[in-house]
Amino acid sequence: MTGPDREMEILARAKAGDAVAREEILLAYRPLVQRVASAFCRRPLEWGRDDELSIGLIALNEAIDSYRVERGASFRTYAHLIIRSRLTDYLRRESRQQKAAAAAAAQNQKALPGEEEWLAWERGEEIKRYAGELARFGITFQELAAICPKHRETRHRLIQAARHLAAAPLLDELRRTGRVPLQELARASRVHRKTLERGRKYLIALALVLGAPEKYSHLAAYLARLDGGEGRG
Repeated sequence: MTGPDREMEILARAKAGDAVAREEILLAYRPLVQRVASAFCRRPLEWGRDDELSIGLIALNEAIDSYRVERGASFRTYAHLIIRSRLTDYLRRESRQQKAAAAAAAQNQKALPGEEEWLAWERGEEIKRYAGELARFGITFQELAAICPKHRETRHRLIQAARHLAAAPLLDELRRTGRVPLQELARASRVHRKTLERGRKYLIALALVLGAPEKYSHLAAYLARLDGGEGRG
């Protein structure tokens, strides 16, 4: 593109819809876009890396359509102004988005509990579910500490019996009738019926956890450790 007359001729063709003429202008003015955008951003910009150059090129394309020769300014001057204006709009928009994103991230970080806090909440919710299920059998959560057998061997026997009670069909019968099927459980676990009768509430409490480890994961893990400790004695 040489001379102002030639430039005006190509510009007029581009405005009239000549794609080849438009591409010629865009290519010829790429150095101007890079200079203006780099000066505006106060740092060197590279094609294919910096979005500001793409914004500048879009602004140049817009300038082709909106330029009016009768306004007196040269196309170069007009293009310069449009590029700076669009870059200003772009950076203001980016700044608002970054501030909004930072605020949202800070809020999310504030709202999200730490790992320990989350585990404490999860354990609390599990205990609430457990207390609700125990209530169906007339057992309170506070009662469990009192009904836990004091003798270590008895505790171990009841835990082993509870594993049998936690399996179908015994657990299904327990849930359906609210009663421990003592005869079947004594036969399956080889624990004396009188021991099972005395530890009935404790058995039910254990079986409810052992029968739903995915529902009571923290309590199930505790029982696994307790059973391991009892077994080593």
